Amino acid sequence: MKETKYDATYKLGNTTVNIVAPKNQTKEQIDKVLEEYYSAGRAIVKEMQEREYAKYLNSKK
Repeated sequence: MKETKYDATYKLGNTTVNIVAPKNQTKEQIDKVLEEYYSAGRAIVKEMQEREYAKYLNSKK
């Protein structure tokens, strides 16, 4: 069985978190993944703002 090498290991209380980073990523691939993360984050923030605004409008009735 092949032993996995970890790029980083963190101990958080009783939990061990092992990080395995993808290898041989081009700048374009990295940029695409980052843009997907940013896009998802923006969508989450927008939805949260819309919900809060709807609550605000409903409280004014």
